[in-house]
Formats: sequence, C-alpha cells, structure tokens
Amino acid sequence: MVRINLIPIREILRKRELKQFGITAGAMVLGTILIAAATYLYFDMERSNLQEQAARFSKELQNLKAKNKEIAELKNEITRLQKQVDTIQQLTKVRDTPAPFMAALSMAIPDEVWVKTVTKTGKSFSIDGIGVDNTVVVNFVERLQKVRKAFTGERPWVDPNNPKEESFFTNVKLVSIVAGQSRAGLGTVNFKVVGNLR
Repeated sequence: MVRINLIPIREILRKRELKQFGITAGAMVLGTILIAAATYLYFDMERSNLQEQAARFSKELQNLKAKNKEIAELKNEITRLQKQVDTIQQLTKVRDTPAPFMAALSMAIPDEVWVKTVTKTGKSFSIDGIGVDNTVVVNFVERLQKVRKAFTGERPWVDPNNPKEESFFTNVKLVSIVAGQSRAGLGTVNFKVVGNLR
C-alpha cells in the first residue's frame, strides 16, 4: 500500500485560505473606513450647508425685522398724519360755519359803519352797508384784510412782522361806493364789499 503525505498540501491550502481571509478582511476594513470617511465628509458638507443656510436665514430674518420696524413706523406716521388731516378737516368745517365768520366780521366793523346785508355762499361773501364817509369804509375793508386766521380777542390782527400768519379773509375788495343821505340829512355812503374765506 502506497502512503501519500498530504500534510504539506494541507498546510499550503491553510496558508492560502488565511491569506485570502486576510485580504478579504483587509478589503472589508478598508471599505468600511472608506465608507465611514465618505459618510463623514458627506455629513460634514451637509452640516456646512445647513450652517450657511442658517446664517443666511438669520440675516434675512434680521432684514425682515428691520423692514417690519420701518413698516410699523410708517403706520404710526400715517396714523399721526391722518389724525392731523381729520383735525384740519374738522377745523375747516367749523371755520366755514356762520359763527366764526360773523365773529370775524363783527370784530372788523368800525363804529361808523352799519351792515345792511351779508350774503355768504360757500367761501365767498358779499357785504352791503352804509358808512359815514369814504375813509371809514376804506378802514373797514383794511380791517377785514387784517383779521387773523386764528383770531382771538387778545390777538385779532395779522402781525405784519410774521410772514407765516394768514388772514381769515382773502381777496377782500371794495367793489362799489355810492354817496347817499341819511334821514337826518347827514351825508353817508353806500358800499359793497366782496371777498372769500381762506
């Protein structure tokens, strides 16, 4: 019977298997390291992108907050201006009523002038009256031109040194003056004055 020694072949096969296992294990470890490195790099890039987005969104948020603040300030300014407009409209309505008009007219009338009729249409008016003489009537017209827009008992007339002050009446004109006589035989003049409210 022939005997074959298989021990060297087994040793060679075992070494070959170990070598293949080592190569396979090394490849798997290397692959795992590469996958881990690629995963790390991917997530690091994603983190960087997210940080950039967060910074951009934060900047946009700050810009929006600044714009919201400007919008709020504009709304407050619009509200303030609307209140002023409402106040001006209310004052205009009050000014166009007969009471301020008659108060300004009575303040301007001298003792030597008598008003017969007053006609007011919108902002226009006309006054028919009688005066002692021409000088008194001219004085009456000048006094109408000098009544302050916001007249008071203490400050009835426009200050000539203050160019910002406006008169209550505007375009006041003496359109006619005619000599007449009173019942007592004294000389008088009939006149007509026209003008507008400012």
